[in-house]
Amino acid sequence: MTETCYAKGQKVILVTSQIKNGRWLCKFSIPGFSHLDGGLHGQDSSKGYKTEWEARTNAFQRAKLFLDGPSV
Repeated sequence: MTETCYAKGQKVILVTSQIKNGRWLCKFSIPGFSHLDGGLHGQDSSKGYKTEWEARTNAFQRAKLFLDGPSV
């Protein structure tokens, strides 16, 4: 499933998928940025999330952190 959200004025595309064990993973992309989120940063691919909502929420949080830039 693909969902479009916005954070800090930027379009964020979330792509959710269900893995073999029935759990959920989600990756994000931000048009205009070369960053590729593999969907596994901070996610154990063997476990995933129990719900699609949890996976999407985690991916959106990662996108917002990416837009915030590196902490100094």
